[in-house]
Amino acid sequence: MRRSTASLAAAICVLTAGCTSTGHAESTTPTRTLIPRPLVERELASLLLSPEEVDVAMGTRGMAVTQSQSAMSDHSATMSPPECLAVDGAAEALVYADSGYRAERDESLNNGDDFTHYLKQAVVLFPTVDMAAAFFDASAAQWPGCIEYTHTQSGTQWSPGQITNADRILSTVATQQDAAAPGWACGRALALRNNIIVDINTCSADPADSAVTIAGQIADDVTSRW
Repeated sequence: MRRSTASLAAAICVLTAGCTSTGHAESTTPTRTLIPRPLVERELASLLLSPEEVDVAMGTRGMAVTQSQSAMSDHSATMSPPECLAVDGAAEALVYADSGYRAERDESLNNGDDFTHYLKQAVVLFPTVDMAAAFFDASAAQWPGCIEYTHTQSGTQWSPGQITNADRILSTVATQQDAAAPGWACGRALALRNNIIVDINTCSADPADSAVTIAGQIADDVTSRW
């Protein structure tokens, strides 16, 4: 027996995703959950702020790039104790050892021979979001263990302030003890976005929240790249 046209149409509707009925049946609309794509190595350099953007973020003028790197530095021999290395500076090789990171780009900037402001900005690429998150979480657990440290080459002593972890940005300000007026301190910020760790070190007489500001700007750029 031949099926009616209406029955055949109903059967096709059942088998076809997204079919909408003109009767009382509810329409079904396929939904898609969007997740950001992992960033790749060629994008790293473009994430770093320009000197002009750094001027604004740090409240100064004349910031210029003095060093660009695609490999992390190792200053572990110039400070003590070793557990404070992550708080002391950005993109340190021993801090990221065995973390599984794939690539990094960093720049150091200051505003002249007698500079009053310094920045090291780094972006670190991990193969997956989970690996980047694991590094961030390990850092959040480790940073509070740093109470005081010394730069062995200069004998200066440093005291980190309160550690803050908000909106996946870890931050603190370490102050140099007995520094000549007007003083000297360094802001530290570590941000997690997608498969990228943003690692920032800003130094001046009063770095305030400059490290967090710069980390946040770069982190927003990471988020915007779909």
